[in-house]
Amino acid sequence: MNKMLSLIKRGWHKYTSWCDKMGLTENSQRCCMPRLQDPPLEKKPFSKDPTN
Repeated sequence: MNKMLSLIKRGWHKYTSWCDKMGLTENSQRCCMPRLQDPPLEKKPFSKDPTN
């Protein structure tokens, strides 16, 4: 169990180091694409009419 946890931690550390090196952290994004966000949810009143 400890070997598996150690392997996961090592892999995660390498991955986060790679992201930092490539500038893919949340603070320094190099992407030229606009960041998309989910639109706000609009609650609609419940209607029994299926055509709405």
